[in-house]
Amino acid sequence: MDKIYTKVDGLLPSQLSDIIKTYYHRVDDILKPFNLPVSTDYILIALFTVFVLFVLSSLGPSSSSSSSSSSSSSSSTGKPKKKGNQVVLTGLTGAGKTLLFFKLSKNTTEINTLTSININKGTYETDSKKKLPLIDAPGNEKTRASLPTILSNAGVIVYVLDASTFLDNSTLEAQNLYDVLTSQAVFEKHIPVMIFCNKIENDGSTDKETISSLLERDLDDLRKTRGATPIVLGSDEEKKEIYLGVEGTAFQFDHLPYEVLFSSGSVIDKNDELTDIHQFISKHL
Repeated sequence: MDKIYTKVDGLLPSQLSDIIKTYYHRVDDILKPFNLPVSTDYILIALFTVFVLFVLSSLGPSSSSSSSSSSSSSSSTGKPKKKGNQVVLTGLTGAGKTLLFFKLSKNTTEINTLTSININKGTYETDSKKKLPLIDAPGNEKTRASLPTILSNAGVIVYVLDASTFLDNSTLEAQNLYDVLTSQAVFEKHIPVMIFCNKIENDGSTDKETISSLLERDLDDLRKTRGATPIVLGSDEEKKEIYLGVEGTAFQFDHLPYEVLFSSGSVIDKNDELTDIHQFISKHL
């Protein structure tokens, strides 16, 4: 077989042809002492073929796999999806959501403090006169079925709980809050949550620090029962496995991929301007 460089001598620029000749002789000198059963030509052709296949594989399936991996990573831990612009109030029945709804919407009609059984819709106006949809989602069983849809359009969530009865209802509060925190929309869109401890003016009310600590404990227990195969609220086709917090570590609100903060106040107190809630909404919307 003619040597490789004699085949390409007239086909390539002289400088490139000289380089091929030089490296051919170097490889030939290295291989001669081994008395291999094949000539240097075949070895160089084999090495060149491997090199070409490596380059093609890097540009082909590997690139596609990398893109797929990147896409998968983006959907699970990467940049969150765009959230909505609604201010959503949620929590158990009797926590004070409806009164808070009327205060935030600056409703001019007489305030009805009775527990709502239907979803209330209004408008929240920021200091800059920006108008945002305001949703009061009652805590009854009838409305809970529509909670995933409501949360999917949320920009911020204000979870209202009754600080005066919390110690008696802590487990129930944790169960309800668990459903909110493991909502697919909340996780994928990183929707910030404020837990507003209402009715602190009542005797025997629990301070927000104690409430936070007890909720972390109860949520950690819930992960062991409901979190064995953790799923989020949503339609059967859309359910995805989500683990609340960090596996192998006691649950803490700081472990969540979105902001969860606590505030306390009194919706019924006319002197309470609910500053924390206003600032929370303005910060995120």
